[in-house]
Amino acid sequence: MRIDILTLFPEMFAPMQQSIVGRAVKNELLQLNIKNIRDYTGPKHGLTDDKLYGGGAGMVMKPEPLFEAVADLRQSDEPAKTRVVITSPAGRVFDQQAAEELSRAEQVIFICGHYEGIDQRVEQALATDVFSIGDFVLTGGELPAMVMADSVIRLLPGALGHDESSQEESFSEDLVGLLEYPQYTRPPVFADMAVPEVLLGGNHADIRRWRREQSLLRTWERRPELLTSAALTDADMQFLAELKAQRRGQSQVWLALVHYPVYNKKHEVINTSITNLDIHDIARASATFGLAGYFLVQPAAGQQELIGSLLKHWQYGFGARYNPDRHEALSKISLCDSLTDAAAAITSQTGKKPRLLATSARPTSNMCGYAQMRRQIAESDEPYLLVFGTGWGLTDEMLAEMDWVLRPIYGVGVYNHLSVRSAVSIILDRLFGERNERGEYDG
Repeated sequence: MRIDILTLFPEMFAPMQQSIVGRAVKNELLQLNIKNIRDYTGPKHGLTDDKLYGGGAGMVMKPEPLFEAVADLRQSDEPAKTRVVITSPAGRVFDQQAAEELSRAEQVIFICGHYEGIDQRVEQALATDVFSIGDFVLTGGELPAMVMADSVIRLLPGALGHDESSQEESFSEDLVGLLEYPQYTRPPVFADMAVPEVLLGGNHADIRRWRREQSLLRTWERRPELLTSAALTDADMQFLAELKAQRRGQSQVWLALVHYPVYNKKHEVINTSITNLDIHDIARASATFGLAGYFLVQPAAGQQELIGSLLKHWQYGFGARYNPDRHEALSKISLCDSLTDAAAAITSQTGKKPRLLATSARPTSNMCGYAQMRRQIAESDEPYLLVFGTGWGLTDEMLAEMDWVLRPIYGVGVYNHLSVRSAVSIILDRLFGERNERGEYDG
């Protein structure tokens, strides 16, 4: 493989003559060329940058030297053989998959950006890839180029001396996107810190299981967003579920489904009838996301009698024996006359008055975002009651009594007429599901 690095500061790459990279060059596994962009500016001016068109502070790297340099260094016009990489904070985030892609090329040319960036025509006409190493700003593209080149070079056959080393590290195929498990060496005890007993016992099956669980634990604690694309087994999912339940402890969030007072299509206050699907599906969603309980707010005596018969069947009768999972979900349900009664029941159980968090398909003045509320609930020791309305939604008077109202749910357009069952599942996932905490639901 051949790697060419175009830079304004060649001396910064002296460390690449050492360690694994230096050995790969010495063993002729790699041709590494560090080229000064100024060598392609011609004898007259030697300029590599110029002012921005359209005005603004700073300078932009000129296209001419870079076009000439790439033309001089490129060994093939086929993108699969020669990759031209621009380092830029506006690029795709570089990861192990990208490193593996580049390692399959015959040649990689890195262009190190500087100043306010590189003339767009370089990217448009020459670049096969634009990469960033993270959401932060550096003084230039040299360090990112060094990082990327090192990541690529260590994947070359023979570069590490032991090819299995690259297969057992974080993000490798064996770990399928998980962070690497902790490593230990002699002595077995140091400063009162002991090596885990499982690593000393010689049982390879136990060691493999321990390492897998430690990789899952470390990934969940440090890079939870990786779990959304990792290839997880049933045992992995069970381990993570138990871990989350253990760390979360007793839930402090309840859900209430209000049948009165709510609006109908004509904006009249009504009492809606209970539906079997609402009872079952919302109970199952509440159990899935670990809520403490589910209140059905229905003051009508006839409706209460119907609900009581149905719950008796699933909680104590034949349904409880026939479908234990459904019994577990429906055991979270309580029936009450009003939202005030539901809040009082939570206060009696916790000793604290719950904060009221409503949902609505209509925008309100006290709206809050999902990422904000997700963090707030996770960091709070207060109880919360998450309130959903049936029919055409909670009345204005009820919404005014809420501490917060979550943003309406929108998909790809303005249509947002979801069933309450669908809305519950979506919102519970946004508040308690697997998310990377980047606030992607605030928009």
